[in-house]
Amino acid sequence: MDKDFVIGIPIRDFDQPMTRLSKDLSKENRVSLLKSMLENLIKCFEDNFIDIFCITKDPLVIDYCKKINTETFVSSFTGLSNEVSDFINVNNKYSAWTICHADLPYITKYYAKYWVKECLENDILISESKDSGTPILGGKIFIKEFKYGENSYKKHVDFFNSENIAYKKIFNKELSFEVDDLDDYKELIKNQPRWYRNIKND
Repeated sequence: MDKDFVIGIPIRDFDQPMTRLSKDLSKENRVSLLKSMLENLIKCFEDNFIDIFCITKDPLVIDYCKKINTETFVSSFTGLSNEVSDFINVNNKYSAWTICHADLPYITKYYAKYWVKECLENDILISESKDSGTPILGGKIFIKEFKYGENSYKKHVDFFNSENIAYKKIFNKELSFEVDDLDDYKELIKNQPRWYRNIKND
């Protein structure tokens, strides 16, 4: 292995993606949006010393990752927390790691580079979404337990405190804003980051 950093991007499936938007956007539009955000995320984090994997069991996601030349990790476990734990356990020989949700629309190369640098310098780095989720989490300490689900940010922090693991919270909107509901989607449409303008013009 000649890479120093590993990133896992969990994607459950393309069958029922971004379910909180299902009343407002068609399945086709939600899949297209998720694919575009995923591609932007990968392009922003791509570097010679970084390995990027999508964590999924969905054949449609696996096929799509092949098309965009991205590796996939298929866990034998079920549930996001268990699958992520498996991924980190298998990939614990890197200098640092990150688990990043795919629906972070404001990630740029600048903030991706900033995040990686901070992960290489801190035990644990974490951000918090508006609903106390954990959009992105990483660091140089390889933890064995993850707390995804409702209020995952608080659960992760409580776990770090109980294990005496030092952590640093990142407050940048680019690393904490997720497209979770209609209000988030409306804000995305209003702000139109570069990747979104590009797909509109295709």
